[in-house]
Amino acid sequence: MGSAKGYLRDHGPMVAMLSTQIGKEMGLSKAERSELFFASVLADMGMVGLAEDAWENPVSELPPDVRARVALHPERSEERVKQIPHLEVMAPLVRHHHAWWDGSGYPDGLAGSEIPIGAQILRISDTVAALRQQRPHRPPLSSEEIIEVIEQSVGTEFGSEVANTYLALLRGGDVPGYELSSFRHTLLRVAQHVLPDEVSPLSSDQLLGIVSNLIDAKDPCTGGHSRRVAVLAVAVAEQLGLDDRMKSTLWAGGCLHDLGKLAVPLRVLAKKGKLTEEEFTYIRAHPTDGAEILENIPTLRHLTTVARYHHERWDGSGYPEGLSGGRIPMVAQITAVCDSYDAMTSRRAYRDARVHPAAMAEVARCSGAQFGPKVSEAFLALPEETFEASRAIKPERTERYSRNEPFFQKPSHRGSGRLSRSG
Repeated sequence: MGSAKGYLRDHGPMVAMLSTQIGKEMGLSKAERSELFFASVLADMGMVGLAEDAWENPVSELPPDVRARVALHPERSEERVKQIPHLEVMAPLVRHHHAWWDGSGYPDGLAGSEIPIGAQILRISDTVAALRQQRPHRPPLSSEEIIEVIEQSVGTEFGSEVANTYLALLRGGDVPGYELSSFRHTLLRVAQHVLPDEVSPLSSDQLLGIVSNLIDAKDPCTGGHSRRVAVLAVAVAEQLGLDDRMKSTLWAGGCLHDLGKLAVPLRVLAKKGKLTEEEFTYIRAHPTDGAEILENIPTLRHLTTVARYHHERWDGSGYPEGLSGGRIPMVAQITAVCDSYDAMTSRRAYRDARVHPAAMAEVARCSGAQFGPKVSEAFLALPEETFEASRAIKPERTERYSRNEPFFQKPSHRGSGRLSRSG
């Protein structure tokens, strides 16, 4: 949600800051406020791959079919939160953040005091953050207008205790505007009350599974794509005799190479016909968008090379920078051929899947033009069992490349920042 180009970019962080403030006023402990903070940020993650049209093509009132899909997102968010180590405890807050005081909310129709207090706070914060933001069909509401909406919703959407706490803050001028630096500071502070001093190394693999599932969920035709690319990339690295560090980077980079697709509108990814120049601009931007996200995460910054350059071509006709030949980093060359093969052998909205022999023939034909000759040769030499293993990977599975060192690292280099629709 936060990577989307549009009005929801900062929605989760805004909700988190407001929720924490209301929770403090209501006497929640530091641990409870910290859980509420994380729940607020993650509450809408189930919307990815479910109802992008609800915010990419906004209207004043959602059609029934879109509304029905939106109503599923608390349960999907809950499922994903349960996969995140140390954050499982906040799953009930995420599940019930659309519960209404009068029982008319979803997904379980909880009412009154049945609704966890954290979920009640999250509900009003979510509503207020939306009212304070610009929407395509309306300007942001003033404080006076928000007060009127909240007062009219007491007893239906909100309980009086939560509503009165927020209204007292607003009338007292104690609700500051959203600021990114303040959010990041609060994030680090509340993490101390949620996370243990040392996080298990297994978390790195679980994180890859969670994020790659989110990436693949964005496009209904690409379930499992990220992890299939990762499996093939590691196999090519082994064929080339590369070391474990390179394999580790290729595994993690394969899982996250399409991270920037979270910023591509679903109407573009799922379009059956030819893309317009404007639509193709979104596709061409996703390697850079993904690299920029990774650059903001110090321990993942070394993966920017994979994300940024996996659509460069050996002949220099790729993007975003038009690199050619040996100027294209090896990890990106390997990811590129694996990405293209899996794209060819997967069904897409605009074409059917190719069979394995046809895809292999295409890789051979494009060697020295789209793909590096050395990497193409290694890919074409992979045993059939490798391709069978990759084809067995389906959405929501969390296969991983086992190794002694985690993929998190403090790299000494920095990626600099291009792709085709095939990936």
